[in-house]
Amino acid sequence: MTPTRYSTAVVALVISVAAGLAAAGSSDLCGLAKTAFSDCTAYVAGGEPAVSPRCCRGLGDIRELATTVTKQKVVCTCILAEMLAAGMVNSGRAAGLPAACNVRVRFIPTSPSFDCFR
Repeated sequence: MTPTRYSTAVVALVISVAAGLAAAGSSDLCGLAKTAFSDCTAYVAGGEPAVSPRCCRGLGDIRELATTVTKQKVVCTCILAEMLAAGMVNSGRAAGLPAACNVRVRFIPTSPSFDCFR
C-alpha cells in the first residue's frame, strides 16, 4: 500500500471510529477536545516554530476533560482525526508536547498510526 493510500485508509478508519463514538454520546467531549487542541495543531503539523502558551493551556484542558480511560480514548481519537485533517503530523513534535508544556498526559497521539485504544 502506498503512503498516500495508507494515510487515506487511516483517516477513513479514524473518521468511522470518531463517528461511532459521537453516536454514543461523545460528540460534546470530542468538540471540546478539538477546540482545546486547536492551538497545538499548527505546531504539530510543522507550521509553527514553537509551542504557544495557548497550546499548553489547551493541553491542560484536555487532561482535565479526559478523567476516565473511556474519555481518554474518545479524546485521543478526536485529536488524531484533527491532526490527520491538518496534514502532515510531525511525530517528534506531537510526542514532545507534554514535556514542552509541562503537562502530564499520555493519550495524545504521537503519530498518524497511533492506537488510541491500547
